[in-house]
Amino acid sequence: MSAASQARDLADRLLLHVLQDEELLSSLLGRSGMDPSQLTAVVNGPEIHEFILEFVTESDDRVLACAEAVGIDPAQISMASRILSRRD
Repeated sequence: MSAASQARDLADRLLLHVLQDEELLSSLLGRSGMDPSQLTAVVNGPEIHEFILEFVTESDDRVLACAEAVGIDPAQISMASRILSRRD
């Protein structure tokens, strides 16, 4: 499995966590200015992985909490964000 594929898989796990956590979901909607129907369009769009990783990595506390919730090392979130933000 490629590094980009692993990063997308991690982003999917983080997305599921954020969508199931009322506080994180509220924060995501507030930060983005979206309503739930607009979020649905983004979730089904091609940029969702970068979008969710950008949201999670905005805050060190959020990175730590999300990493703990999905059972990974926080550094994996940062690495996934870097991998998917490359525009080679």
